[in-house]
Amino acid sequence: MNFQLLIPLLITAIVTMAGWYIVHLFATKRDRKNKQKELRINYLIEAWRKLEYASNRKDVNAVEYVEKPIADIQLFGTKKQIELAIKIANELAETRGTNLIELLTELRQDLRRELNLEKIDTPIKVFRDGLPPLS
Repeated sequence: MNFQLLIPLLITAIVTMAGWYIVHLFATKRDRKNKQKELRINYLIEAWRKLEYASNRKDVNAVEYVEKPIADIQLFGTKKQIELAIKIANELAETRGTNLIELLTELRQDLRRELNLEKIDTPIKVFRDGLPPLS
């Protein structure tokens, strides 16, 4: 048996297998991170849509559209978003009314940043009639 040929072949095979394993670990980590980001973005987009829908409504039942988004934001949101969500929940519990625009603006900025979209400073305008309990 020719050990001068066998040893370099074994070393090459071991290095190749170790490389495959390392690449697999990095790919798995990247895929997990991408999936988490996608899941977070989807939940926050849905939360934004429901909050926007509830915003500036005359219907007192619009508060029902705020409960799930507030819970989702407390789970997936940033520290500032969570603080705003808790503030809104407290105001709703005390007065049955609150201002959602600050939280909507914060969510919009974060989601646009996550999606690599242009930064927007234009204020959010909700188009609805009347003076609602939620604005």
